[in-house]
Amino acid sequence: MKWKTKITEIVKCKYPIMLGAFQKYDNARLTAAISEAGGFGVLTASSYKNDEKFRNAIHQVKEITKNPFGINFSASKNITREHKFFRFIEVAKEEGVKTIITAAYKIENLSKQIKKNEMIWIHKATTMKHAISGEKMGADAIILTGLEGGGLKNPNQNTFLINMVNANKLLKKPFIASGGISNSTGYLAALMLGAQAVHMCTAFLATTESPIPDNWKQKIIETNCFDPNFIKKVYNFQTDKPKYTDVSMGAGLIEAIIPAKDLIKNIINEAEEILNNLGYQNELIDFTCLSNYS
Repeated sequence: MKWKTKITEIVKCKYPIMLGAFQKYDNARLTAAISEAGGFGVLTASSYKNDEKFRNAIHQVKEITKNPFGINFSASKNITREHKFFRFIEVAKEEGVKTIITAAYKIENLSKQIKKNEMIWIHKATTMKHAISGEKMGADAIILTGLEGGGLKNPNQNTFLINMVNANKLLKKPFIASGGISNSTGYLAALMLGAQAVHMCTAFLATTESPIPDNWKQKIIETNCFDPNFIKKVYNFQTDKPKYTDVSMGAGLIEAIIPAKDLIKNIINEAEEILNNLGYQNELIDFTCLSNYS
């Protein structure tokens, strides 16, 4: 079957599955493996100290796959014109990278540079307020992360389900679901709720290509999502300020350390089986009709 969404059309990937950003924990090998498997791999720019190391990482991805991939720019502080990200944008353009993902504080100046270079801009947000703000600044699509996800958490963050319902109502651009998605049912549910792709982090952390230690991967697999301490770690806030959580609720659904291509293959095959069981027999699975974006 062929999977068609607004995001597959925009970024030119085969499947609407996107790698989340891992500062210091993603690498060219993982990024390339995901893109080569038909998903959309993403390099995290903040993992690289200078232009040369950043360019070398892009070259490493391109040596493994000819398929498109993106660059993520994340920062918790204001990005001034002197920030290395402005140089990295130019390096990415020179190397033929067409898609930039941002998750940053006061992103407007960097977003202008992205748009000036005629690159695709996808902005990641944890609240609807920030999602709407990114859309108004000109983002081509929005990643909206639910409370179930890991990374930098916002005390005003809502759940995956409520995010999808509100995104359909309040956003005009295509949106990408994020937060606790790690298998076929989560993937398919997000698309049925109007998302035009899924954004997965923890699931890819536990893959063969992930550079984290094997004992960390095993800990992810052994996670009990019903453990009160784990639930508190992911959901509860002890402060009214954003905090970082190193794992998502998706960890409880990951069963084995497998290559990224097998993870993507399993998700797609199982999702297609579900659709077949529901009587869907078409060769083209078109989710653009569920999008609020025209």
